[in-house]
Amino acid sequence: MELSNTLEKERNFIYEPDAVADEEENIKIYSDKADLTVPVFSLPQKIRIKNGGSNVAGIVLILLSVIGFIAGIILCDSFFEVLSEEYIKTGLTLRIKGGFFANAAFSFITMAGWVAFSFAMGYSGISQPIIFLIPAVKCAGTGIMLSSFVKAYGVLNGLLTFSAFILPSFIIGTLLTLYVCRCALRVSNKTFLSISGKSADIRPAKLYRDYLSKGFIAIAGCFIGGIIDAVIGLLCSNFFVI
Repeated sequence: MELSNTLEKERNFIYEPDAVADEEENIKIYSDKADLTVPVFSLPQKIRIKNGGSNVAGIVLILLSVIGFIAGIILCDSFFEVLSEEYIKTGLTLRIKGGFFANAAFSFITMAGWVAFSFAMGYSGISQPIIFLIPAVKCAGTGIMLSSFVKAYGVLNGLLTFSAFILPSFIIGTLLTLYVCRCALRVSNKTFLSISGKSADIRPAKLYRDYLSKGFIAIAGCFIGGIIDAVIGLLCSNFFVI
């Protein structure tokens, strides 16, 4: 009986201690404490040990975004030029009087620009450092804008104006950018492993097809986000006078 269990185990399991979870593959994942001596499959399956650090990249991207935003606010006077009150007033005038479709198009283009750039970086095997910096740079620019609004209109009015016309687009665009950056890091890493010959288990056609579908999802999110931002701007425009 013991010999039969051993043969069944060897037939059904491929043990990969250094493997990580892959959401695109239908693979049963066990923790490192799983009892691998008991066969549970009747057909050949692949067991991968769950890597507890699989979400580290996403956490790092979020932390860099927060650091970039704070740095943009704090270092605005020392290293960055504060946006002039005239520049801010011109932008707000366009937002208030631009109309729904113009604002929706502007928000969509802004979000889609960051998403498209992040997405393109995923096709390179050596772009991981750049991908990590994208959210930080994006949020640093928004931090500078917040500091400029406060300096131009005071703390209360500056925060209210920023929250009404900049914050919705910033939140939606940043979430979409973080999502694409996380996907781009994974694809870029797998591309590097494939090119360098360190992994022969990568199927580029499936990898890039799945990645492209996620890119389309992100672009659709930008379209919806542009509409949401335009609606909020349209509602808030009745309460602000420039």
